[in-house]
Parts: sequence; structure tokens; C-alpha cells
Amino acid sequence: MTNLKSKSPKWKRVVFKISGAALACSGPNNVDPKVAMQIAREVEVACRLGVQVAIVVGGRNFFSGETWVTATGLDRSTAYQIGMMATVMNSILLQSSLEKIGVQTRVQTAFPVQEVAEPYNRQRAIRHLEKGRVVIFGGIGAGAGNPLFSTDTAAALRASEINAEAVLKGTNVDGVYDCHSQDNNATFEHISFRDLVSKGATSMDTMALTFCEENGIPVVVFNLLQPGNISKALCGEQVGTLIDQTGR
Repeated sequence: MTNLKSKSPKWKRVVFKISGAALACSGPNNVDPKVAMQIAREVEVACRLGVQVAIVVGGRNFFSGETWVTATGLDRSTAYQIGMMATVMNSILLQSSLEKIGVQTRVQTAFPVQEVAEPYNRQRAIRHLEKGRVVIFGGIGAGAGNPLFSTDTAAALRASEINAEAVLKGTNVDGVYDCHSQDNNATFEHISFRDLVSKGATSMDTMALTFCEENGIPVVVFNLLQPGNISKALCGEQVGTLIDQTGR
């Protein structure tokens, strides 16, 4: 982390999308406490360097709406609403981890949960970020409480709303895989949105990628479980795969 601290961050404000599946890691619990604290410590490093960090977290570690719809025929809207509540639980857990190490954090939700979170307000969120607080957006789908869209798409929309300079997706894979490589583990360091369609394989939602492309928001896909990767990604250092307009 010494080299990281000596550099000026590439981005001033970012949206950090955390995969719910990565939060669980391989442990027996829905959230691995070690992963939650690792995320908190590395976010704290980026905040100290002046990066304004907003977070969107998935809920798959608690509940997968798609899995339940497939297995039981449960109404899709109902299943995804349950998934949105799972993202609120993850948001509160991350808030607790961050505040435990002294990082002021606010949770904002797209539906009312007044006892534990603020209602989403764009201007208030930006003010929190400008004051050095981390803002976690929970209970969202499509950025407006719509359960039929992924949290990836919600992260892209929130990034546009708060004028973030990048969307960083932390997951349990190393980046965007090269579909044409004989090495199944080969990933791109840099690829364009256009080339991604024909050459790459990524876990990020297609609608989210399209939204980022249309709005000129670069995306980084990286493995958050590798120590040091989160703070590097938040500060704009090379980690995982960078997806942007040029690809070079």
C-alpha cells in the first residue's frame, strides 16, 4: 500500500459495485466478516487519498430472485423485491464495518426504511460525498426502486446521477475473459465496449454496460478478494479489466 499512497488518484468520484456473491466468499455464512472488513479497510485508504466513494451492493448472497423464479415459478416482481431487501441488509452490514474503523457512512434506499437508512436523495448524496462520507445505495433496481433491473444497471444509473467518473465492479473473477484465447484464464487489461461484445466474457449486466457506454462512463471489472485490489481500483491503478470507449 506504500506505493499507492504516494500517487494521486485517477478519479475523484466513483461508484463501487460489490457483488453479493463475492461478499459470501467461500465461507458458511451469507457474509464473510473478513471480506467485509477487507472492503472497509481498502475503501478507507481510498477515502484518505481524496476519492469520493459511493457503493452499490448486490444481494445474491442472501437471496437470488432469478433462482427462485426458475425453481418455484414465484412471481418475478415479488422475487426481485425480496432481492432488493437483501441489498439493504448487505448495505447496513457494510456501513457497520466502515464505521467501525472510523469512516463516516450513510445508507440511502429507494424505498422507505426509515429506522435504518435515509431515503434516496441525489443532492444529499452528493453533499455527503463532498464531505468525505461514503454513501451506500441499497434497496435499488434500475436506480429507482424498480425490482426488474439488476444492481449492475442501478450502479450505472447512480453513477450518472451523481456525476461519478467510473463504475468499478468488484466480484470474484479476475476481469473480462478473452473468449478467443486457448488459456481459459486469460483476461484483458483494456478493452473497448464495442470489442467486448465479440471478444470478451464478463459477469457484468449487458444493460449496465450499454448505459455506461452511452454516457461515457468507464468500467473496471476486478477481483475484490485479492488483497489490495479494491484500493488500487478505487484510485485508478491498473487492476482487472478496464472497459471504455477506446480500448487502448
